[in-house]
Amino acid sequence: MRRTAPKAVACGVVLAAMPMLAQAAGTALAPPAVYAPDTWQGKNTAVVRVLDRLDAHVEVLSVPVGTTAHYKSLDITPSRCLQRPPTLSPDAAAWLALQDKHPNGATFQGWMLAAEPALGVFESPVYDVRMVRCEGADTEPMLPPLPKPVAPAAPPTSGSDTAPAPTGDNSSSNHAGNPDIPDAIPDKQETGGVY
Repeated sequence: MRRTAPKAVACGVVLAAMPMLAQAAGTALAPPAVYAPDTWQGKNTAVVRVLDRLDAHVEVLSVPVGTTAHYKSLDITPSRCLQRPPTLSPDAAAWLALQDKHPNGATFQGWMLAAEPALGVFESPVYDVRMVRCEGADTEPMLPPLPKPVAPAAPPTSGSDTAPAPTGDNSSSNHAGNPDIPDAIPDKQETGGVY
């Protein structure tokens, strides 16, 4: 003797839940709140990575904005440090003034971006400097409050669970009204199928 009662009960539960699922599927949700792409938050410390090409030593330095850090013969002075808010892809940028104190040493003054290191390059034969991130307390510019997203308007429901009747003239089809026969014939015959 076969036991079909659990399957029948499970099918009954699913069928009973169908109207609730249909209502849930039709409920419009608000999009997540996201800052605009040009929004940046000011921080008070720039973190840079310095590579000394002569001995392959790498040092990560945290330099407060407005101060100068010294690494061997290199002076590093950040004027600003900005990072993108957490709702956007991570990136950080710092306005850095770099000066190599060796005779004929390289200098640099400009923006360095963590995600795009090739945009601001310190061209020195001795040092390679890369922006890593911003950290510390928030400074100007401050992030504005996120706007409250509005849910889009849901399409009006007719209240019936039946599909709307197709519009248009089906008089050219000799099988109109038969749901088992499609109105359109495929362009190509599929291989391996029986027609």
